[in-house]
Amino acid sequence: MVPAAILAAISISGMAWGVELQADVPLVTNGDVTLTRTDFEAYVERVPEKLRAEFRADSERVKKTVDGLWVQRMVGERARKAGLDKDPIIASRMKQAQDAVLVEAYMVQIEKDMKYPDLLARAREIYQARREDFKTEGRVHVEHILVDMKCRTHDAALKRAREIRAEIVSGRQDFKAYAKQVSDDPSRDKNSGDLGPMLPKDFDEQFRKGIATLKPGEVSEPFETRFGFHVVRLVKRETDRQKTFEEVREDIIAAEKRKLLDDARAQVVAAVRNDPNNYLHLENVEALTNRPAPGATKPN
Repeated sequence: MVPAAILAAISISGMAWGVELQADVPLVTNGDVTLTRTDFEAYVERVPEKLRAEFRADSERVKKTVDGLWVQRMVGERARKAGLDKDPIIASRMKQAQDAVLVEAYMVQIEKDMKYPDLLARAREIYQARREDFKTEGRVHVEHILVDMKCRTHDAALKRAREIRAEIVSGRQDFKAYAKQVSDDPSRDKNSGDLGPMLPKDFDEQFRKGIATLKPGEVSEPFETRFGFHVVRLVKRETDRQKTFEEVREDIIAAEKRKLLDDARAQVVAAVRNDPNNYLHLENVEALTNRPAPGATKPN
């Protein structure tokens, strides 16, 4: 539960839902130590953007967040009073954490400042050059009976699968009704062997090969996969469909924008690495290898 003192601070600060607050209003105070709305907003930046509205709408979650931030702030103050921030290693870790936040903010700023060219013509070029990438794969609808080999030999399973197929093609058994009776597929009670429309890539490779040449209404010869032997009836096979440029235009443009943005960010990193004023103290870097950490005792 959130401590009563912090709940009181939240109330006193005017943190009522639907009320727009100034960024620097206090949320919790203790002497000279303060947690502000800015601190809370800084935390919210770490929440995925699409989830922020839901986060803000949850009163209990907001209060728990304020509680956690306040505890962190106060314990941090205790650490400073204990002089821990003066320790060189801890001070360096703090600097690294600060650098990481600034790097993230800088990369976001690059995106905000990015000026994109008109990419419509480029999108058309990509579409024409890579039409195969913009096809909708036709789905395959099959009904399926499995004969596994958990309690059968390989030959016995194959024989059973052939008997099942013979019963179906003779017309003595309805495929789905028979699948519910005899299939070893655990899903048979729910779907009676009907797998529904699926993309070929979603099938096991051997299964995909086993149904590759089936025509609608045709029942396959038994074929083997790692699951056992299968008898399959093809219900329907959809043909692949070429998507129109209008359908994929926005996706292509978005991908090109992302590429331009990634290139811009990569150029920043490359410029840092290739700065002629960089001087690598190679001997000091090489000395880091297998070197004991400061304060570590040497083995006897």
